[in-house]
Amino acid sequence: MEKYSEEIKIRGHYTDLQGRLIVKSLCDLFNDVSNEQTLLLGFDVPTLNAQGLTWMLHKLHIVMNRVPEQGDTVIFETWPSGIDRFFAFRDYRVLSKEGEVLIHATSEWMVIDINRRRPVRLPACVTGNAASCVDVVREIAFDLDTKNMPEEYENSRHFTATYDNIDFNKHVTQATYTRWVTNSLSYEFLKEHELRELEIVYEHEVLPDDGVNAENHVIEKDDRVVVYHRVKNDALDKVHCLAVSVWNKRKEA
Repeated sequence: MEKYSEEIKIRGHYTDLQGRLIVKSLCDLFNDVSNEQTLLLGFDVPTLNAQGLTWMLHKLHIVMNRVPEQGDTVIFETWPSGIDRFFAFRDYRVLSKEGEVLIHATSEWMVIDINRRRPVRLPACVTGNAASCVDVVREIAFDLDTKNMPEEYENSRHFTATYDNIDFNKHVTQATYTRWVTNSLSYEFLKEHELRELEIVYEHEVLPDDGVNAENHVIEKDDRVVVYHRVKNDALDKVHCLAVSVWNKRKEA
């Protein structure tokens, strides 16, 4: 499968107070480049919408070797990396101009019926490209076992789904979930630690003006910190997403 690539300069509004690319911006950029390739391949959102369908993300796994910084010019690559019944896989890489792999990621997508909000079999415009994915090697796998998550979460922060959180599917963007997950952690934690890995499983939509509680459970393991995340609705009877993140302490913190 031919890769789509795009050279992108890391602007200040993509970064945190220390000038490092934040994961929410990373996911927005992933979406930008994948939208461009789906348009070229003929299974973009407008094409699916004409059939009463749309894309919805189910899983995302990101591994960061080195985080790009403000002013860096990097290359974003993306490509379809396979299908499995109801799921289509898409991989990503972010490289330096010298060819160093800074970030790699894999994602799992469903096609859903817009009105019924239920998954459907992948349409022909998607499966027709699957033959070219046969020999594609996926660089990372999905590891998060959602049935083996902590029962207790000691920290929680409340968020509301505002207008600028909503995407073309009329629900909260997948990138916003990553912002809620990471921002459930304290200012001091985020200032002193650097994200190295994030895996997230999306369970239920968040709709406009819904309130959510982003919970976390922190475990220190040697020289790294592992954080388990859960986002629930205000009534605490529905899980919107589950995630695990891995952090290193910043050397200069």
